Amino acid sequence: MRIPTSHRHADAGTIDQAMTPMIDVVFLLLIFFVCASVGQTADALLPTELAAGGIAAELPPIEPQEIERLWMKLLRQGDQTVAELNGTVHPNLDDVSAVLVGLQDAGVTAEMPVVLDVGSEVPMGDAIRVYDECLTAGFTTINFAAGK
Repeated sequence: MRIPTSHRHADAGTIDQAMTPMIDVVFLLLIFFVCASVGQTADALLPTELAAGGIAAELPPIEPQEIERLWMKLLRQGDQTVAELNGTVHPNLDDVSAVLVGLQDAGVTAEMPVVLDVGSEVPMGDAIRVYDECLTAGFTTINFAAGK
């Protein structure tokens, strides 16, 4: 018996027979995806809930910030002591006692700390006077700010 030395060449019929199952698979996948997408909703038709009346969004109301402490600076301007209470300047120390009593009437608690920042040129008598006015207004925690 003789062993063949050359390979047989495949004829054209066998190549077509190998492609037929692959074409069938691709066709079946195409039919599957078409049938599977029939029940889908188109993206352009999705329901959305839009705010009525415009584009602007309603913002929540801004709540006033609570004051953590009353910061009072005592400064000397010329021959007069000026008090600055949380950024508001009071040129007369007599006004400070009325403001402190008004804060107590407005609902500021007596436990809120008062910080006295006394300038170096302010007379000690004015610092003690403001300290006493804070006590008279009902504040229980009064601190002095330390310098650098």
